Amino acid sequence: MHINTTDINPINTKKIYQYIIEKFIDMIKEGKLKTGERLPSERTLAEMFNVSRTSIREALRAMEIIGILEVRQGEGSYITDLNIAPFINTIAPLFVKNESLETDLLDFRKLLEVEAVKLAATRTNGIELLEKHLKSMREALEKDDISLGAEADIQFHKSIFALTGNVVLIKAAEFTAYILESSVRFNRAKILENSENSKVLYEQHKKIYEAIKQGNPVLAAEIMEKHLDFVKKMNR
Repeated sequence: MHINTTDINPINTKKIYQYIIEKFIDMIKEGKLKTGERLPSERTLAEMFNVSRTSIREALRAMEIIGILEVRQGEGSYITDLNIAPFINTIAPLFVKNESLETDLLDFRKLLEVEAVKLAATRTNGIELLEKHLKSMREALEKDDISLGAEADIQFHKSIFALTGNVVLIKAAEFTAYILESSVRFNRAKILENSENSKVLYEQHKKIYEAIKQGNPVLAAEIMEKHLDFVKKMNR
């Protein structure tokens, strides 16, 4: 007997809360729900979906974890602009659980950041933010403040993504934010075992900043690539 797959309707084994989440995503995609909009109460939603309040509660909790909703105590649930940071911060330690992943992570950073810095160099609005973090790096160098230096380094790289004005790249930066922070802190700690490298790192970031400010994407990409290659070399 030959059975044609078109003759069979798939059995829906999906859990109710998953179905509810998909419906919410559809409504956001279609513009029926907008960022900042407050959702009705659990009871009202249960009546609208014709499901139990428990199913609604499960769906809301899942959407809060993945960053679709923000639950404000005593106020209700609000649609967010896809804030994925809490979810990523939760699972990111799995990606950096051992030092052997650092090489792969640096390769991944290069893929993202070399392209991001090219784009940033063509859109210099907001360059003052990059300058601010560079000044903090300089201050950390003068004070020999390792913690301040690491934080300024992290914010410098994050600001490059923000400068691109590209929503997808900015979201990619959010997605990798925790991993980026872990990578920068770990790599700086190893590199700064030689105190002279602190100045080298500052000068590399300064050159990246200057290339962006000059609006030179080719030079900016070249310096970023050399910077990440230096970091990779120092961690071998």
